[in-house]
Amino acid sequence: MYDGEDEGAVTELLRAATARYPEERAAIVAQLHARTDRATFDAACALTRSGSGAERELGLDVLGQFGYPAGRPYLDDTMPVVLACCDDDQPEVLAAAITAVGHLADTRGLPAVLAQVAHPSQEVRFAVAVALPLVAGDPADIAAADALIRLSRDPDPEVRDWATMGLGEPFDADTPQIRDALAERLADTEGDIAGEALLGLAQRKDPRAMAPLLGWLNGDDPGNLIVEAAAALGVAEALPALLRLKAAGWQDDDARPWLLDAAIEACSRLGG
Repeated sequence: MYDGEDEGAVTELLRAATARYPEERAAIVAQLHARTDRATFDAACALTRSGSGAERELGLDVLGQFGYPAGRPYLDDTMPVVLACCDDDQPEVLAAAITAVGHLADTRGLPAVLAQVAHPSQEVRFAVAVALPLVAGDPADIAAADALIRLSRDPDPEVRDWATMGLGEPFDADTPQIRDALAERLADTEGDIAGEALLGLAQRKDPRAMAPLLGWLNGDDPGNLIVEAAAALGVAEALPALLRLKAAGWQDDDARPWLLDAAIEACSRLGG
């Protein structure tokens, strides 16, 4: 619990992390997340008011997951501190603030996240794409869905990827606008974006998922998102390709050996 630790020593530990290499900094932050004492929390809050952008960023990185997974103390005290940083003029700090809001998963943070959807910094827009599904609360929130749709068309592929994933799941909503945005991404050649879009459409039983699903299943090496989409869509037309994958010893990249069997079962059911 670290109760009673000298506050000055805690502050020095926090500040020391700003001078470390990224891997070492991340390790220190992870250790600080595990703490639950007031001294560390107060020191992290103080850093968010520092004149140094690096120190403000560090304070926010700590506060976003402080106490996780041991009960997340001081949550009520954390949100105002984090929200106060959501208009920082340094993109790195602003992105850290938006990320912290997402980790807190509090709907009170939604307006602050939405306000940055068009920020010129890719780092900030990426943080918005990641945070939005966590703070939207109601999956049918139109403003949050519209923001994710906009970000799914972002010039940066990482932003598009996370926004597309957010439109699919866990942002569990179903509107014509969301379906159309997912369908737009089926032709995206960057990373897993098309696969995320296919999965989102398949989960909604959208018929536009059928043709690309069959095309990818019959390709050289369909990824786990494609097989997961087959399980979600559950159509008999996909069964031959899935059985070929089974015979070839296909394995999910995420080490889920049950995924292919689940897809085969879903596509074997009478009536799809």
